[in-house]
Amino acid sequence: MVAQGSESHADVRVYQAVHEAFRLATTRLIDATKTLEPATLAEVVAPRWRFYEAVLHHHHETEDDTIFPALLAVRPDLDDLVQSLEDDHQQLILTMDEVDSAVSALEQKPEAARQRVLGEALVAVRDAFFPHLDTEDETILPAIADAIPPKEWERIDKDALKSIPRKHLATSVGALDEIIQGKAPADRPPPPPIPIRVMLALSWRKKWSNWIQPLQGETS
Repeated sequence: MVAQGSESHADVRVYQAVHEAFRLATTRLIDATKTLEPATLAEVVAPRWRFYEAVLHHHHETEDDTIFPALLAVRPDLDDLVQSLEDDHQQLILTMDEVDSAVSALEQKPEAARQRVLGEALVAVRDAFFPHLDTEDETILPAIADAIPPKEWERIDKDALKSIPRKHLATSVGALDEIIQGKAPADRPPPPPIPIRVMLALSWRKKWSNWIQPLQGETS
C-alpha cells in the first residue's frame, strides 16, 4: 500500500509513479523490437532509448546522492539493502551499455539479426531492472513513508523534479503524467506546480503522446 501522505507519513506516490513509468517505457521498447520493421525501428528507437537511458541515470543518481542518504540518516539498519541497490545501479549500467551497442549497430545496418540482438539486450535490462524496482517498491518506499518527515520528503521530491535536465523535462513530465492520469483520482499524488500543469495542458501531454506513437507503429 502506497502512503498517501499525512502529518506523520511522507507521500511517496510520485516516486512509485516514476517506477511505473520506467516499467512501461521498458516494455514499450521491447515490444517495438518485436513489431516494427528493422528500418523503422532503427529510426525511432535511438532517440527514445537515449532519452530513457539519460533519465534512468538521472533517477539513479538522485537515489544514490540524495534519497538513500536521507533514508539511511533515519534508518541506518537499511545500510546493507541500500548498498545492494546501489550495486544494482552499477551493474545495470553495464547491461544498458549492451543496448547502446545494439542500437548503434542497428542504426548502421537495419536488419533482422541486429534487431533480435537489440531485443535480447532490452530484455536483459528488463530482467535486471524490474526485480530491482520491485525491491524498492516493497521496502524502500514504505521505509521512506514511515521514517522521513513529510516536509523533508516533499522538499526532496521537489528538488528531484527541478534537477531533471531541461532538455528532458517535457518528455519526463509527460511520461509521469500518463501514469498518474491512469490512476483513480483518489490514488493520484498532489498536482505538480502550476507552471508544469499549464505546460502539460498546452503542449507537453500532446508532445508525449506523439513521442510514444512511433514505438507502437503509429504516426501522429
